[in-house]
Amino acid sequence: MRGSVQLDGVRKVYRRLAMRGRLQSLKGALLHGDLVRGLKAGQGFVAVDDVNLSVAPGEAVALIGPNGSGKSTLLKLISGILKPTSGTVEVDGRVTALIELGAGFHPEITGRENVLINGMLLGLSKTEVEAKLDEIVRFADIGDFIDQPVKTYSSGMFVRLGFAVSVAADPDVLLIDEVLAVGDAAFTRRSLDRIARMRREGVTLIIVSHDLDLVAHLADRAVYLKRGRVVAEGLADTTAARYRSDVAGDEAAEVPATAAAPVRVREEGKRWGNGDVEILDVFVSSGGVRMRVVPSGSDCTVHIAYRVNRPVADFGFGLAWHRADGTSVGGHNTFLDGLEPGRLDGRGEVRCRYPRLELAPGDYVLDAAIHAREGLAYDYWCEATRIRVTAPVEWPGVWAPDHRWESDGTVFSGEGRTSRE
Repeated sequence: MRGSVQLDGVRKVYRRLAMRGRLQSLKGALLHGDLVRGLKAGQGFVAVDDVNLSVAPGEAVALIGPNGSGKSTLLKLISGILKPTSGTVEVDGRVTALIELGAGFHPEITGRENVLINGMLLGLSKTEVEAKLDEIVRFADIGDFIDQPVKTYSSGMFVRLGFAVSVAADPDVLLIDEVLAVGDAAFTRRSLDRIARMRREGVTLIIVSHDLDLVAHLADRAVYLKRGRVVAEGLADTTAARYRSDVAGDEAAEVPATAAAPVRVREEGKRWGNGDVEILDVFVSSGGVRMRVVPSGSDCTVHIAYRVNRPVADFGFGLAWHRADGTSVGGHNTFLDGLEPGRLDGRGEVRCRYPRLELAPGDYVLDAAIHAREGLAYDYWCEATRIRVTAPVEWPGVWAPDHRWESDGTVFSGEGRTSRE
């Protein structure tokens, strides 16, 4: 199916030659073939290790993780720039990779000539490139410089033209590697708008970025890589939260612990944290009654019961709401809401109250978390609880504000009803 990407057991090893003196290698090669044996004996660097990934047509997937985790290598494998050492990579449709923008530009010829050459390299005919030329120049915002040698361009002009050519190729799969971080604010806005429009047209997007806020907004799903292997995969915001927690945990590990008590580490698939504070239960109540089915528009309280295994002074409680299909609905935490932490010890319960639950009918999933300000998770529990929101009638979307229709004259008969009746 056009736009689909499938990786099965993909492994990429970069070969490293064994270190030896030049004369020794030459002598070995002449006398008894040691040079050849030395090349084979060189150890390799495993950049990507046994990665399985399936991307559906039109889906947006982000690859996140620290430097050296294999993100860019994986993107190059998908684009065909690199071949896997083992495993298979299957991509259906035309691929455009925004990895090194303008890497194929020749500095001595004009921007117009470079656009024609690169457009045809991306699979367009000369006629198609010429038809898109005005649009490319307008998007790149380089004006009359299109007829000047590329070597006279500023770095910003160079990047903008490279991006404009790449997205004009009408790809089925668009690969992006941090290119949105190299332009100015105006270029970033135009680029994001163009990418959003391409997504509406059904283009599959795979993006590498260290901007986790961008990832949470742009991607449906995220894959967290570390040392070439998949550590976590799931909804973009929760996977980004896992990565943030690991980064904060690594930084905290560099500081000597002030308490001698050991801390239990949780690794249960959809739950992680260092265990300083543990979530015991998450549930919803309405009208003072614990419920799993809540009428739309009624009051609602989410309860988070916890136990402290090691007292902390830097803590916040957070909630994230999702539809059952994974659609992000919203989220909030005590830090964002301006609540300053005191000291957390013993057992207790924190509650988040909603005077009116203005959600459309349907099934919802709640994530709950207790974490430090910089993201270190004490306990992050994905899908901690589920509820069903009900209403007398069904309607699309997730927002269900109380409302009433009005009109001039006698367009409608009857008093009508609110969404709660």
